[in-house]
Amino acid sequence: MHGVMNDKGAVRQREERLRTLSRWLARGRELFYLLGSAVVVVTTVVIGTTLMAGVIVRYFLSGSLAWGNELPVILFPWLVMGGVVMAAVRQQHLGVDFFVRRLPAGVARAVAALMQLLVIGLMGMLIYQSQSLLMFMQYQSSPVLGWPASWAFYSLPLGAAGVMVIALLELVAVVAGCPAVPNEENES
Repeated sequence: MHGVMNDKGAVRQREERLRTLSRWLARGRELFYLLGSAVVVVTTVVIGTTLMAGVIVRYFLSGSLAWGNELPVILFPWLVMGGVVMAAVRQQHLGVDFFVRRLPAGVARAVAALMQLLVIGLMGMLIYQSQSLLMFMQYQSSPVLGWPASWAFYSLPLGAAGVMVIALLELVAVVAGCPAVPNEENES
């Protein structure tokens, strides 16, 4: 009888640890989602405002904003990478899980862990390779603003680092057996 009580206590402790881990992982995911959202919102507002100002100046003042084309070009990669990070948090990137869903639970977890390891490796390679791009671009600058051209491309290693951290969080969740991230498909 006493052994059964200890087993129930151990199960409850494990469940509580999993709930705590799950909460921390969810907080980490949400932090990256908020960061990605902030980048997307700020860049969209600045790009939209810049383009609208260019239209107003062109049609009402018969002039042009010399920097009106450069700023959106610099900010667009940041907009894209912010969206990439947001999609990674919600697991909304294109994927084919038809076969994985038909695997036994243990095998599916192993495949999920392997996929996260692949994402971590690929993002590491992307970060490494983007350094040569940044080195090349550091000597170029935008003609009107005079900003280094590399500013636009810093979005690549930073966005990849965000996706890498998210994949690491997912790997921890898979290995620990935490519940999957809720997405639109699972919520309904």
